[in-house]
Amino acid sequence: MNSRSLGRPRYVLIVEENPHHAELITEVLDRHFSPIIINAVDSIEDALDFLGQSAYDIIITAGMLSGSQITIHLPKIVQIAAETPIIVISGMGDEKFAAEIIKQGAVEYLSKTRETLENLHIVLKKHFSTSGRRHHKKRRSYHGAKKSASPTPSEIIKEVDRLTQQALSIARPRKRKKTKSVEEIEQLDKLLSQIKKLRELASKLLP
Repeated sequence: MNSRSLGRPRYVLIVEENPHHAELITEVLDRHFSPIIINAVDSIEDALDFLGQSAYDIIITAGMLSGSQITIHLPKIVQIAAETPIIVISGMGDEKFAAEIIKQGAVEYLSKTRETLENLHIVLKKHFSTSGRRHHKKRRSYHGAKKSASPTPSEIIKEVDRLTQQALSIARPRKRKKTKSVEEIEQLDKLLSQIKKLRELASKLLP
């Protein structure tokens, strides 16, 4: 069981258009870093929208999105996300590409392999340990000044409500994609289930 189970939740943004890959990353995060709040999106547009609304401890993105290399979009992500660690997981395996994303501001380039997935929690732990303090300060700027360093149960519930609305927004059909695959539906159901459990946990902590 994770030793941080009673601590503040970590916040992670996953940018991955392959729902199976996004689900695998989500499972690693759930297994090793609970409590955790995960937003998974499949486009740069949605990623920038989420980044404009919330502060994250880590951003995990694919190397290719909609046929374009992440290097096209990375400067904008870095600009909005400020000091948030950005990890790029790509199947390209190109040293020049890896060097470019590091130059643009990513902290890690990982090849999209089974070994990477098995060791992903080790890489994430390193960056979680360095991002926690400064990103808590950033999150305060989004949600107003707080007396306590950790969010209260009522604040967690408020955040869960906001995330629920975002999840419902993702569930609505988009013009470019009118139907959703079975994997996407299952992923959304799991997200809503996690939100419900987190809300119930926070409710029990209320005085």
